[in-house]
Amino acid sequence: MKKLPKGMSDFRQLREWNCVYVDKTKYIYNMVEDNKYIFLSRPRRFGKSLMVSTLYYLFKGEKQLFEGTWIHDKWKWEEYPVVRLDMNNVETKSTELLEKSLSSRLREVAQSYNLEMTQDTVSEQFYELVSKLSEKSNKPVVLLIDEYEKPILDHISDKRKASQIREVLRGLYGRIKSLDSYLRFVFLTGITKYTKAGVFSTLNNLNDISLDAPYSQMLGYTTEEIREYFPEYIDRACDELGVDEEYLLNQLEKYYGGFSFDGKHFVFNPFAVLLFFEKKKFLPYWNDTGAPKFLYDYLRARSVRLEDVLKKDLRISYMELTSREIEESVVKSFLVQAGYLTFYREIDEGLYELRIPNLDAGQSLAQMLLELNYGLEPDELNEVGPRIKEAVKKERVDEFMRGLKEILGRMSYRLGERLKTIQHEEDQHERLKRIEAHYEMVISGILYGGGVHHEVEREVAGGIIDILIENNGVVWIIELKVDQSAQKALDQIKEKKYYEGFSSKRCYLIGVSIDSRERNIKEWVYEVIDGSNGSKGVEVRL
Repeated sequence: MKKLPKGMSDFRQLREWNCVYVDKTKYIYNMVEDNKYIFLSRPRRFGKSLMVSTLYYLFKGEKQLFEGTWIHDKWKWEEYPVVRLDMNNVETKSTELLEKSLSSRLREVAQSYNLEMTQDTVSEQFYELVSKLSEKSNKPVVLLIDEYEKPILDHISDKRKASQIREVLRGLYGRIKSLDSYLRFVFLTGITKYTKAGVFSTLNNLNDISLDAPYSQMLGYTTEEIREYFPEYIDRACDELGVDEEYLLNQLEKYYGGFSFDGKHFVFNPFAVLLFFEKKKFLPYWNDTGAPKFLYDYLRARSVRLEDVLKKDLRISYMELTSREIEESVVKSFLVQAGYLTFYREIDEGLYELRIPNLDAGQSLAQMLLELNYGLEPDELNEVGPRIKEAVKKERVDEFMRGLKEILGRMSYRLGERLKTIQHEEDQHERLKRIEAHYEMVISGILYGGGVHHEVEREVAGGIIDILIENNGVVWIIELKVDQSAQKALDQIKEKKYYEGFSSKRCYLIGVSIDSRERNIKEWVYEVIDGSNGSKGVEVRL
């Protein structure tokens, strides 16, 4: 049984240590055959560095490492000189340190090929390295740049510093086009997409394949790949957890799947899947590696709200994704590229509906926004969140509602501050509607933060369900009312028959009353409808 390549980004090590390699070489072959200049953006922990490493050994001609892969008997094996730059390994505290660090990296590459560098500036050193390397080897050079924008992301909340850093990178990357005659293949990757006016202003022949359908599954695992490459690990997990394969894969999808880069094809986060197979527990592995500081800084600097990212029918166009500099990008664009929002479907050509991809991503994003919006510390959520999740699992409505009420109580003051503008709404109906919508988003944030998979504003035949939870064949339908009785909320569920689409399942119909002055849940009422037994008139009040 092959080993799990947890955290590995070096292709040689992965192969020599007999680790599972999900073969992506057919994508690589097509990409290299059809293009010379390639850019690809993907979220963190998605295998970008492994892709760069694979390309490195491919162009170094190390055929033995690719034995058994799709590309092995199709590639024209030939060694090329390779310049590989990893922007994770450069100093970024100032432009001076960045230039010094880049210069050091370039000189290290030159030394590895026994080349002498004579130029002083980073831009000229880069040109000198590639041109001399090509001339010495009498072959074109392969250029691989990993995390190209990392120095900018380190200063995402400081526009002035980000702009200065970008100018240094512009000077470096801007030389690529002038080196065309010396280059065989160029591959750049990072988290965020570039703009034509940014660091690649002169490199107008760079092909961005980030949203191209043929490459949408080049990074990440598909369901079919998980079945093909990890059968023993699936069996072990099923045995230990006491579940069947279908249930296991459905849970994997909820926790780590759902990523789409074209609105049509979906993949799992590979890092999280590997850790699951090692630990055999559904935990937020992507979240637990630590949300990147640049994301927290970005959310804080722009005062991003929960409703900015959790509301339904969130959409983005291709132009919104590509028309701004990294530090100037709109919230939804930035979160798509960072992996906390993803394409759910393509509504029209170049127009996409967005969703949070899975619980792992949702938990991380919700925890940051609950802290920034309402001062709720992650430790507080991590204390109560597991109780809420366990209550859903064990179908304990009272414990679930008490958990929500406890967290809302801890957020009470900041909730009041956020609701001040809504309270001034003159139209009573509109005011209550807006407050309900606000609490819907807050509760959704709490559920995501606690690791509970759910939907908001789910459309059904009778209308729109405020909050829907589906867990292991059991459905929770939650209707919120502000300054009105919980019974009225429950009556709406029943009158509009929100449960009809789930008639074969056990459904908890939960009416919730929120007191706008107390800024918390006042009472709840629920009934249980079993798909085989009809309605059971169980009601509980607080």
